[in-house]
Amino acid sequence: MTTLNKPDLLTAMAAHVRGTGLAGASLRPLARAAGTSDRMLIYHFGSKGALIGALLDHLSVEMLSAMSAALPEPRAETEAACAAEIVALLRTPTFRPYLRVWFDIVSAAGRGESDHVAAAERILQGQVSWIASRLPEGTPRPKQRAREMLALIQGALVLEVAGLTDPSDRALARFYPKG
Repeated sequence: MTTLNKPDLLTAMAAHVRGTGLAGASLRPLARAAGTSDRMLIYHFGSKGALIGALLDHLSVEMLSAMSAALPEPRAETEAACAAEIVALLRTPTFRPYLRVWFDIVSAAGRGESDHVAAAERILQGQVSWIASRLPEGTPRPKQRAREMLALIQGALVLEVAGLTDPSDRALARFYPKG
């Protein structure tokens, strides 16, 4: 049985959600994944809403940390190289579970679920900062460039999960030609 402290519970529940998506984020499956009862989860987090909020926070930090660990410094030599590295990283089997959770978060945010809106905003802001830190030294307006790059990358990933990898690759190549 898992130790009953919040960090351990969140780690176990995050692993479950990466495997099943947020659709499996109801109390009983989360409790089972954490090796405890649904009543103990409520005891530790106060409510299901607080539990989901804490889990989304945990997943946000985990996803951004995994991205940073997978592509540590140095900065990319060109914007095209930066975009290619990021897309290649997000296409790996390691990051597929994060993408599943990301699309679940975006979907729930689109329905106006406030915890998910806040999580999506945190993740996007974190990704913009992370991309900006990877852009070539001297890139003008790096945060703006990072937002633009993120918009293209996110769009490419949506096309890819819909089975349209070729148009995704063509769009990336058009905006970030290899030079």
